[in-house]
Amino acid sequence: MNEEQIKAYVLLARNGDSAAFCKLYEQYYKDMYRFAYYMLGNEEDAKDVISETVLDAFTGIRNLKKPERFKAWIFQILSVKCKRQMAVYTSNRKYLSPEEEGARVSGKEHPFAEHIDVKTAFHALNETERTIISLMVFGGYTSRETAELLNSREGTIRSAKSRAFQKMSQYLKEDFA
Repeated sequence: MNEEQIKAYVLLARNGDSAAFCKLYEQYYKDMYRFAYYMLGNEEDAKDVISETVLDAFTGIRNLKKPERFKAWIFQILSVKCKRQMAVYTSNRKYLSPEEEGARVSGKEHPFAEHIDVKTAFHALNETERTIISLMVFGGYTSRETAELLNSREGTIRSAKSRAFQKMSQYLKEDFA
C-alpha cells in the first residue's frame, strides 16, 4: 500500500469507515506485533497491547489531524501501552519466583525460539534503547521519525542506536565465548 492509499484509508476511517480502518490494521499488524513482542518478550502480552492499541486508535482516529502520520501515531499509542505493561512487569517482579521470571523471557514456546540469544541480548538493553531499536528495526522508522516520536534529537537517537547495537554485540560475544 503506498502513502496515498494509506492517506485515503485514514480519511475514510476518520469518517467512520471500519473497513478502511481494518485495511490500515492489516497493513501494520506485523510491524506492531514485532515491536510489542520484542518490547515485552511475551506473545500473549504483545497481542493484548496490540488489541488495546487498535481499540484506542479506532475510537480516537477522528482526532488524528495529519493522515500521513497514521503509522507514527499508532506506534506512539503502542509504545505507551508497552511501557505501561513493562511497568506492570516491574511492579509484579517482586512476586515472581526466579523460575517464573526466567520463563517470561527464556524463549520457551515463543514464535522466534531460534533467535533466543538475540532476544536475550535485546532485553539486556534499557527501556529507551529497546524502544529505539524496536521503532527503527521492527517499525521501520528513520532516525528523524524516531526522534519525533520520542521528542528527542536525531543525533541523540543515532548515538543511542549505535550504543545499543554495541551492547547487544558485546553481550552476544560474551554469550558465545
